[in-house]
Amino acid sequence: MLGPYDSWQEPRIGYATPDQIGGPMNLGEEYRWNIKTVYYGYDQSYLQFFGQEGVNAAERAFAILNALPPVSQMSSNLSEFPLDTRRNNSTAAALNLLDVGATTLESVLELMGLASPEDFVWTLRSRVELQNPARTNYAVIKRNFDPVTLLPSSYVNGTLYTYSISDPQSPQIADAFEVQVDPLQFGFTSVASGLATLGDYYTGLTRDDVGGLRHLYGNAYPLEHWHVETLPLGTTGSSGGSPWTPIGGGGTGLISFVDQAVRPGVDKVTFVRGQYDSIIGSFIALTNIWTDTYISNGVARSQTVQRAVLNPDILFLVEDLGINDDGSPVLFRRSDTAGWNNNDAINGSSTLAGPGVIDGPVFFRFSPIGSYYVNQDPFFADEYSFLAAGVVWGSFDGTTNPPVVFPNGTSIQQYQSQVVYGGFGADGSPWTIPNSFIIVTNTP
Repeated sequence: MLGPYDSWQEPRIGYATPDQIGGPMNLGEEYRWNIKTVYYGYDQSYLQFFGQEGVNAAERAFAILNALPPVSQMSSNLSEFPLDTRRNNSTAAALNLLDVGATTLESVLELMGLASPEDFVWTLRSRVELQNPARTNYAVIKRNFDPVTLLPSSYVNGTLYTYSISDPQSPQIADAFEVQVDPLQFGFTSVASGLATLGDYYTGLTRDDVGGLRHLYGNAYPLEHWHVETLPLGTTGSSGGSPWTPIGGGGTGLISFVDQAVRPGVDKVTFVRGQYDSIIGSFIALTNIWTDTYISNGVARSQTVQRAVLNPDILFLVEDLGINDDGSPVLFRRSDTAGWNNNDAINGSSTLAGPGVIDGPVFFRFSPIGSYYVNQDPFFADEYSFLAAGVVWGSFDGTTNPPVVFPNGTSIQQYQSQVVYGGFGADGSPWTIPNSFIIVTNTP
């Protein structure tokens, strides 16, 4: 489970690194959405850069999530879900393409409350330097849980992991790195791990991904699914009506309702696309009406509530995201967990990192950098002898259809020639490679 960093989760022991947006939570400290419908949308910058093919790529990710059954209808051992759903398109991999759909699916799972299980099967709780004799002590804990029993587990999707502590002086980041016990097994398979690389795409969620969602969004007894929560800001009582009505419809907004209460999970989260009005340059506001379930005196009760949705809960943008420390462009950035609401204060007298509620808006920012070369002085310093071709956004699957390359309108033939030959001549034909040059196309 994922949540805002706890006080002890510091960079020195492997937390708050640039690739993370939050820390691993213990059972009872998890965060989740407490609404049944989450709206997403693409702003004009995304539509212009990616076009309809980019929309289709992201839609495939939401289709995978929407196709999940309610968690109350899943089998007890989750055997209907595979242990590995990652596949590779060799053509896309050779062209250094990163799939928009895979990145979207990984990121939405994260923003549903799932941390990477493989990263936190083993993780450091503390690092203390002692004297006389000089030594360093580490406390290593587990933050991965079996998807069926919820006991701390060394397995993810059937693969067993041990660990090895690394504590370099530069950079000074200690970590308990996961190591597969059987190197011949398929490892690091969960979608929530966020490890899709060049040419990778997903056909669905794995068993352990779904197990995490079942824990977060389960609506039945036992009490592990029950937390004291308040409804999202702007929620009001409703007299009913269509679940999706124009803003201001479906009720007066003055009807009495129960806000803070013990609540189970919502059983299933459905993702719905919000509509962008290109003429006025904004999203079309609406009122979402749903049936909220809460627990009173041990009995489940329901009420009809509504919230005004002025903007999507998840918004896709295109922005220049700058560069990494090594000078390579940053391709993607998503919102962190800082705005998530910690409800520990209303759930008991202890001091914990949760449980809590995820609130929007959440932003997925894609870089518009497009294709680029990686040059390095003094041996790879011109167009003909670049060290590598940069990573580029694409969309692809397991069919024989050629990959789509972004920005919108890029010709796959032109891009392929650019990666292999270094570009086009003035007449539109590929450059002729001089015999004195060697083209290196390994990926960074």
